[in-house]
Amino acid sequence: MATRTRSFLLVAAAVVCAVIVSPAAAAEPYLCTWRTVAHVDDPFIQFLGKWALEQQSVPLRFDKVDSAKAQGVHQCTSLTRNYELIIEAANRVGPGDDKYKAVVFVKYFAQPYKLVSFERISA
Repeated sequence: MATRTRSFLLVAAAVVCAVIVSPAAAAEPYLCTWRTVAHVDDPFIQFLGKWALEQQSVPLRFDKVDSAKAQGVHQCTSLTRNYELIIEAANRVGPGDDKYKAVVFVKYFAQPYKLVSFERISA
């Protein structure tokens, strides 16, 4: 009987430790390293670039996504990713090509996407 009680107490202690540690770990998502997207001309990558541009209130004309990186969130092989996109766009009211960097959070099979950041960068 003492062995059962001891085993029960060990299991209970392990559960308490897991509950205490879990909330802190859940607060900060695990981010994998950024990896270059090999096929930047993929229709999904181009769609994300156009979508990110459309979220802005400035009149910009989408040209293309010039380069892209992907970063897994929570698990490196997960279907939850951040995409860093370098977008070529032009001002709709005048000539000139500009580049913008956008970070888009994507959870596959779920929408809407989330625009994490968007900024103009040096060409």
